[in-house]
Amino acid sequence: MEKHMAKILVIDDDPDFLESMTLMLKSAPYNVVTALNPKEGKEKIFSEKPDLILLDIMMDSLFDGFSLCHAIKTSDEYKEFKDIPIIFVSAVKEKAGSRFSFKGEEYGMAGPDDYIDKPVKLDDLTARIERLLQK
Repeated sequence: MEKHMAKILVIDDDPDFLESMTLMLKSAPYNVVTALNPKEGKEKIFSEKPDLILLDIMMDSLFDGFSLCHAIKTSDEYKEFKDIPIIFVSAVKEKAGSRFSFKGEEYGMAGPDDYIDKPVKLDDLTARIERLLQK
């Protein structure tokens, strides 16, 4: 019996990152769907029904990733998707030297299931993806 290939939605405003993530994830092997911004990401969540979402934190605004994550986890609009695991992928550490200090939970925002820093290492990423998909 063929194992179901998990579908992963990658939402990031960097086309080069999307391309490299697509190649990495397809080699893992996963089905990969991409979106360049939260609006497109939202459409893909409804049309593609992904098994897991990799979500950039900072896109058009500083809080794009947080607000989309919060909406998916808590709003009625997304209620059929609220259990989809979300992994934040961020270059903040690379750019700022430390991890993002904004903690959404402190502001009543639902946070992600995991967090990974860019540049992403495939084995680390797939281990995290597999752990979340087992739940």
